[in-house]
Amino acid sequence: MRRNQTDPVFDWLAYHAEFDPGRLAAVDLATQRWLTYGEFNDRATRLATALRERFGVEHGDRVAFLARNGTDHFEAMFACWKLGAIFVPMNWRLSPHETAAILEHCEPRVVLHDADFAPLLAGAHAPTLERVPGHAACRYEQLIAAHEPRVAMEHADFDTINLLLYTSGTTGRPKGVVYTHRMTHNIVVHAALHARIRAGTRTLTYSPLFHAAGLNALAMPSFHYGGAVLVMRTFDAGACLAMLTDPGLQVTHTVGVPATYQLMSQRPEFATASFPTLEVAGVGAAPVPLHLLETWAAKGLVLSQSFGLTEAFSVSFTPPEKAREQIGSAGHPLMHVKVQIGDEHGLELPRNRVGEIQVRGPGVTPGYWHDPEATAAAFTANGWFRTGDAGRMTEQGIIFVVDRIKDMYISGGENVYPAEVEDVIDDLDAVSQCAVIGVPDRKWGEAGLALVVLQPGQHLEPERIREHCRARLARYKVPRDVRIVPALPLSPQGKILKRELQRLYVESGGQPPSKVA
Repeated sequence: MRRNQTDPVFDWLAYHAEFDPGRLAAVDLATQRWLTYGEFNDRATRLATALRERFGVEHGDRVAFLARNGTDHFEAMFACWKLGAIFVPMNWRLSPHETAAILEHCEPRVVLHDADFAPLLAGAHAPTLERVPGHAACRYEQLIAAHEPRVAMEHADFDTINLLLYTSGTTGRPKGVVYTHRMTHNIVVHAALHARIRAGTRTLTYSPLFHAAGLNALAMPSFHYGGAVLVMRTFDAGACLAMLTDPGLQVTHTVGVPATYQLMSQRPEFATASFPTLEVAGVGAAPVPLHLLETWAAKGLVLSQSFGLTEAFSVSFTPPEKAREQIGSAGHPLMHVKVQIGDEHGLELPRNRVGEIQVRGPGVTPGYWHDPEATAAAFTANGWFRTGDAGRMTEQGIIFVVDRIKDMYISGGENVYPAEVEDVIDDLDAVSQCAVIGVPDRKWGEAGLALVVLQPGQHLEPERIREHCRARLARYKVPRDVRIVPALPLSPQGKILKRELQRLYVESGGQPPSKVA
């Protein structure tokens, strides 16, 4: 029997709007707009009609979106998919120069943007459409209201490109990661299987929606299966904690990075907080300190760790029922994902050896937009995608993320993974955050520099931190210098910007910078 190699992609919103139009789909917590699937699909279809008739958006065109978090992100994305167009969510924290470079690279047909981001688009050559969240008189809302929902889903197969996600640039210039409908389908199936996404799911989303975690971690799977997505404009520890504990909102799922859970646990109200409806609290993007896992476990909520990246989002996950026995791990590889710990040639290393986490499968990007050199460099000669993360795999197939390979430094001929040292320092009660980087050393080649942020009202001498490290680590792993700092530079996703710390060290003439944020 002959198979159809171009099976079509279906319209999720239209499906739910037809069979359960009154079901809650999306909540914009900043504007308090609550949308059913019927309303959500109507708005997305009207927007799709407007993009086609007003701006000439066609199959394969790019549509850029520059705005803070809101339900309109998803509305614009689904509108693009109805047209067979490619959605490009953009980082609003970039400079005008950086923004212009990305726009020049992806060549959008139109840019949808928040009104206050207009200065970032001074050099844009594409037409723009301005929006003001919560204001019906803005051009965006007027255009939606003025167009009838006349667009049906354009033909697209699973290899059609649907997203361009530009990397944060923490390891170099931003690159446009290509997503296909096959990748998206892979993500939503894995989430449903392991995170128990279903029609009754209510997901709280606060990660930036220009980032893979904000879009893909739980929000997209929730829409696929008919759940509801509650969107915060920006992360606020107190507000987020209040929503997770509010029985009226009935939040069942959320996901964040270690820093967001750390900040919530430091709130005074955390001591008496309970989470009556929360089923899954996912955490990823960086190694999670053991003490943070224990803090949340004491509240009866084990953080489910996962591993993935923009280029291969669904790699591994710790199911809630196994989170306690696998605490500190990134879980086991997901179905339809091949994972190995490999060397630089893509050859698999023995179990429990530290090497690069390498992956292959339908959830891996086919490459970078108009960048064949970067695409080629991202894969080994035998087809494994290089994650750039160091890890090990146990005999039972459980993955432990050790650190970013690029963060590793060599001291006296020994490999030092900063995450291991950071985990030891984080174990001190007075410590809020810390970062360890390798810096030049005349004797050892490189040595560790620890930059530490303390909890409010706490005092800790740097030498006390070094003593703590000496009692728990090999001598070559103990930081040469420890500096107490008021804050650390963070990416929009809550990751500590190691590259920025290295830059500041160089700019300070090789002295530990006293101010890093």
